[in-house]
Amino acid sequence: MIANRSQSTSNAQLQTALHAYPKLLSVARRITGCMSLAEDVVQEVLLQLVSKPLNEDIAAPTPYVMRMVRNLATDHVRRRQYERGLFVEEEVGGNTSAYGSPEERLHEAEAYKAFRCTVESMPARTRKFYEEHYFDDIPQNIIAREAGVSCALVCGLLREAHSRCLAAISLEADHSCAAGSGHRRNRTARVREMRA
Repeated sequence: MIANRSQSTSNAQLQTALHAYPKLLSVARRITGCMSLAEDVVQEVLLQLVSKPLNEDIAAPTPYVMRMVRNLATDHVRRRQYERGLFVEEEVGGNTSAYGSPEERLHEAEAYKAFRCTVESMPARTRKFYEEHYFDDIPQNIIAREAGVSCALVCGLLREAHSRCLAAISLEADHSCAAGSGHRRNRTARVREMRA
């Protein structure tokens, strides 16, 4: 008789969880960011309900099951982040040197040369403002005050100069990309770093 009551309780809880399945799946997907992992989490919770039903004194089993899904999804995400931190991914077929491959080094040197040529071709005042702001970390308002010009002028000149430098680096990266398209991702990331 006790087994039948336990079995009916388990079936009722499972039916309740199955009724809320789309909502449970949505919660798990929002936490994990992956539909297949979310399905695994919800399935694991449903298996837990079958193997060990909830206590009968739980008045609202749906929110309780929802909390189980949230907790398990969060555990999966944490475990995945921890495991990713344990292993370092190596480049496939590439040189794992901290300095990169010779081709990457050549592309970086060419991009730097393009950047340097762009800076050297700037008007003297713009170049001075650019070097003071980006290399010496002098704020724009101090540069403007020392030069006796408005902050808006300094800001405009810096923006234009920086755009030219980025364009020169991008152009060089595009030329290099045409020569060898395998390193496009690394150069694009470096250009983004320079923009920051």
